[in-house]
Amino acid sequence: MRACTARRVRREPMAYILGEREFWGLPFKVSPAVLVPRPDSETLIEAALALMPVRTEPWRILDLGVGSGCLLLTLLREFPNARGVGVDASADALEVAQANADALGVGPRTTLVGGDWRRPAWAEQLGGPFDLVISNPPYIEAAAIEGLMPDVARFEPRLALDGGPDGLVAYRAIAAAAAGLVVPGGRVLVEAGDGQAVEISTLFASAGFAVDASWRDLGGIDRVVSATH
Repeated sequence: MRACTARRVRREPMAYILGEREFWGLPFKVSPAVLVPRPDSETLIEAALALMPVRTEPWRILDLGVGSGCLLLTLLREFPNARGVGVDASADALEVAQANADALGVGPRTTLVGGDWRRPAWAEQLGGPFDLVISNPPYIEAAAIEGLMPDVARFEPRLALDGGPDGLVAYRAIAAAAAGLVVPGGRVLVEAGDGQAVEISTLFASAGFAVDASWRDLGGIDRVVSATH
């Protein structure tokens, strides 16, 4: 009798299998080119709506690392007169975001461009300034990625996870460029990993921004850092 050989089964996240994930009550197409939208990120939407209560203003919004578009496109649905620019280093991610923008009816108000904050002068092509800059940047320490849940470490795009040696590389780039990206009185809202909010707040304060109290997610984690120019 031949012994059976155990095989490791690669279990792709269900959202990738289905090709869709709900976020803020809206359906978003997803692929392995983008992170799967998560409820924690809805905290950023809550913060933006609370801090910018006039829904009818023609806000200009910039999303750095747009991915599926869940943040930018949700805000464009909530602010019917707003226009948005989404930036991503991945051409495949931009295709997913464009498909979502068209499906959600905000395509005419959305501009998607390729951009990478690891390159010099990355912010000069974006056509600012903006009233609001939002971002869920890579914030996992590079050495910790392999220790994440297998469906995340094996399947979600490393480009959208890897925050460098300390997880803060993208935040430094955003904070350094932020003054040129937002109007006076404009805001920057960034999602933070567990335990990172204090260090991120310090980066923006050092760049001349007034930093508000962090916004906590449902798990009590300081999830969103809000900074005002």
